[in-house]
Amino acid sequence: MKRTIALLFTATLLLSTAVAQDLTTLPKLTASQAEELVTKRRGNLTFANLTTLTPEVATALAKQEGILTLDSLTTLSPEEAAALANHKPSTNFGTADLSLGGLQTLSPETAAALATHRGALALRSLTTLDSLPLAKKLAAQWGELQLNGLTSLSPAIAEVLATNEGVLVDRSRPGVEQRRADKAPSILRFDRLTALAPETAAALAKHQGLLVLNGLTTLPPEVATALAKHNGTLVLNGLTTLSPETATVLATCSGELVLSGLPTLPLAAAKALATHRNRLYLSGLTTLPPEVRTALREHPNVLLPAGLR
Repeated sequence: MKRTIALLFTATLLLSTAVAQDLTTLPKLTASQAEELVTKRRGNLTFANLTTLTPEVATALAKQEGILTLDSLTTLSPEEAAALANHKPSTNFGTADLSLGGLQTLSPETAAALATHRGALALRSLTTLDSLPLAKKLAAQWGELQLNGLTSLSPAIAEVLATNEGVLVDRSRPGVEQRRADKAPSILRFDRLTALAPETAAALAKHQGLLVLNGLTTLPPEVATALAKHNGTLVLNGLTTLSPETATVLATCSGELVLSGLPTLPLAAAKALATHRNRLYLSGLTTLPPEVRTALREHPNVLLPAGLR
């Protein structure tokens, strides 16, 4: 009898789990289905196909105790955002608590609602960020701040984002401080910004940590002049050409300089970079003429491709 009861309990549990798993694959949910999921499914919830929400469904899902991933949503109303903002931070340090990776644009009202969320919010596809409250919320988050969907950035928003202190202190949970063992600084990353105004570059240069601007494919000297004031590591792996003028300016950077997208380097640019006094990454070079190699040997700490050293 005991064995029969145990088998029946196990079967019921497996059936409940299967039902919960099936619900996470649906493109739409009712409020009752969402409540059922939250009740029966512990831990993280990922919806691969959910493309629409209602405020009632969002309210139910926000009760989930774990990471909530809704990356298939492409629109979000202010009411739905306000409901999701009540989702509690997870206990896992270093992960996004609420992921909305499919959203490309946000209304001012939706952005303001999301700004009240207390956990780590991921908006990887957002193309425009013009809400100061949301920018301040993102800047205060722990973890690597990736805004790789942004295609434009104003000086005012850049100045706010530059205050991000990233992985050192967990500010999303009041009273709780968590530090990484390696004491890594903030990482602020933009992979789709193809151009920067000098004023925006100057604002970003105030960031303390690792600044990644891999979307830049060209770098005018005036923008380079602003970025060169950055005190941390500067990553510009989108550059495929480098003028001597820009190289001269970048050589004044006090931090590490990463230019691993350059396949070739003119002699004049190499001579300029050789005056840089922190670690220099040129691991993307495909050719290295003898005169360029000789010039780069003047640099105290340059990293070249293994086959060209």
